[in-house]
Amino acid sequence: MPYRPRELVVRAREAAALLLATLDRNEMVQRFLDMYAAEHRRPGRADQPAHYREQLERIRRESILAGVLRIEAALPARLKVSVTVRGARRPAKKAKAKKGRKAPESRPKAKPALELAIPFLDLFREEFFVALGQALNWSHDDAREFWRDLDIYRMLNTRAATRHAGRAAGAASGPFVDRVALLLDASLMEQARRAAGKFQLEINAAADRVLRKVFSRRREN
Repeated sequence: MPYRPRELVVRAREAAALLLATLDRNEMVQRFLDMYAAEHRRPGRADQPAHYREQLERIRRESILAGVLRIEAALPARLKVSVTVRGARRPAKKAKAKKGRKAPESRPKAKPALELAIPFLDLFREEFFVALGQALNWSHDDAREFWRDLDIYRMLNTRAATRHAGRAAGAASGPFVDRVALLLDASLMEQARRAAGKFQLEINAAADRVLRKVFSRRREN
């Protein structure tokens, strides 16, 4: 494990702050909404300001969920650790011993190889979510709802990855695409899904940049 606990704490908190800064200071969600409205001649911030503000808030939340999930998935590689369980080979059928010859003793079954990096990953996640909640001023209910939605994202992303395993690389699918399309333009779902898919690729790239930056060099913390 190349990082000390204190180093992980600093990087986790920095990653949370940088993810929000990337979304908000760069106005990623605003630009996405404005471009969609302009390209498809849909109502925008000037036409329906109240609706636009609601869209902005809700799609920003979906973007945070997608960015967090992307960071979680990339953590083991960034921390240079692995959490794998490799089961033992299926034992072969026992051969019958010939008459008068003692059957050879069976070898003990190989135990699953466990490479546990869970404490390091849990430490990063815990500090990351604490910093995220503080920055977003979460209440207890806010935090619980976010965790619930993140669990839904994890489950649906796994299903989508299995269902679209043969899809061309780079094509986005899953809960972010579906939920953002519904918020964006429910009357034209396929058009909205295509736009949301492209936006998810931007979110993924932004989350990747966040992790690259916080783990780019060793620092004394």
